[in-house]
Amino acid sequence: MSGRVMRWPLVVIALATVIGLAVADRGDDEIGGGLVQPSRDATSAAPGPGAEGGVWYCSEGTSLPGEFADHTIVVANPTGVAVAAEISVFPTTPIGSVSPLANPEKVLLNVPAQTQSFLRLAEIVESQYTAALVEVDSGSVVVEQRVQGPTGMDVVPCASRSSETWYFAAGSTRRDARLVFTLFNPFPERAVVKFTFSTDEGLREPHALRGVLVPARSLVVVNATDLVPRFSSVSTTMETQVGRIVAGRLQLFDGSEGLEGLTAGPGVPETQTQWVFPTGPADQGVAEHIVLYNPTDREAAADVRIRLDPSEIGDALPPFELRVPAQQRVALVFENRGNYPLPSAPFAYGAGDFVAEGVGFWAAVQVYNGVPIVAERVVAASAASSPAGVAITVGTPVHARNHLIAWNGADDADVALVVVNASPDSIAQVTVSEVADGRVTPVAQLNPREVAPHSRLVVPVDRLTEGGSFALLVEASQPVVVSRSLLARTGTGIASGLSIPLDPLLLDPSAF
Repeated sequence: MSGRVMRWPLVVIALATVIGLAVADRGDDEIGGGLVQPSRDATSAAPGPGAEGGVWYCSEGTSLPGEFADHTIVVANPTGVAVAAEISVFPTTPIGSVSPLANPEKVLLNVPAQTQSFLRLAEIVESQYTAALVEVDSGSVVVEQRVQGPTGMDVVPCASRSSETWYFAAGSTRRDARLVFTLFNPFPERAVVKFTFSTDEGLREPHALRGVLVPARSLVVVNATDLVPRFSSVSTTMETQVGRIVAGRLQLFDGSEGLEGLTAGPGVPETQTQWVFPTGPADQGVAEHIVLYNPTDREAAADVRIRLDPSEIGDALPPFELRVPAQQRVALVFENRGNYPLPSAPFAYGAGDFVAEGVGFWAAVQVYNGVPIVAERVVAASAASSPAGVAITVGTPVHARNHLIAWNGADDADVALVVVNASPDSIAQVTVSEVADGRVTPVAQLNPREVAPHSRLVVPVDRLTEGGSFALLVEASQPVVVSRSLLARTGTGIASGLSIPLDPLLLDPSAF
């Protein structure tokens, strides 16, 4: 834990509970009092400097000794003034309960100017699973969550919005897997959630998951591997019959079938007709595929465009034309040496012959018949590889001029930053800065850098900085897409996820 943490007196806690939940409600639905709502198209986005504050929901982690995903909140402040983060930590409420198991514990985390602060939730609440509601008094501050366990680690943005629907394109309930969903409801009304799973054998709606009660101000956790048959690959839809929630996923593989790893993160609240993935495989031994999930009642027709790094080949491949049946999912597989479970034929398509091993690329998915879908990227390396691990990352439908990544640990991991310029005709001027120890320091070897149209810039952060823990600020002359990957130098650990955009814009479909 770093940054100054204060436990609040009882009277202050009671008052803050009322005020805080009102702010959470207002920040998500009824924006007022200076709070500017971030983009509804992005799961995680900061409203930017024009807002007086922001609200973040972090629900994917554990807080008991010996558990598999120890949960830490990371708050990054790129501004020139200190900010306060009011953090409410929620324990797990058993499934089937009609009221919360306990009230949340509240702490005040001080975040100095141009630095990061951390809060390990096990130091506040001991519970198998925990969630945090984080309220900050700056629209430029961002919040991530880091999970760590025996099978690996992940670092992902917290969600900045709630929804009545949530989607997860990737997932597995096979013998070596644990698939856990978190249902976080910090609001004053209860929620009731229905689950639908898309499998190779069609739709599954387990009776026990047709109406999961999530009491007001509670966290409820569903272990899908206890309630869903063993399927190599599943996609998931959650729909609230009452209320709204923030939904997350924890996926673990124990190594018994050649894949070991841990991945976490919030789901997708909105289907879209376009998705961009900044990162592609440029590391030997790391394999990947993209999963397209269509939860609608109509077939979706999509193009997947792969743009290879200019230094390798310098041109786009012809688009892959994929049909995604109604309420089904398909996978575009570039390589499967990571032993990650895939859909069976006819729901898997091979693309490995078109992208040579070790060649980097970025990908864009565009639906051309108007049926919106969900798209996620899966990166995996077998337990015998170095690094080993697994990461699931959602694509993005938005881009922005400014991005922030809260945590980058360069002491024991290879850290890469990827910037994609999706514009077909404009060059982006990009500046990358390190935010730490009260300073914003441009990375001298990079600034400024040009990113050509339909190209990407890959920055080996760990080689260009002095190590340690820091945030990264990316500023561009025009909107770009940014991601960060972490590869543990020893043991198990792959994290690959998007940055948090500030005041993002929806991508222009004509760009592709």
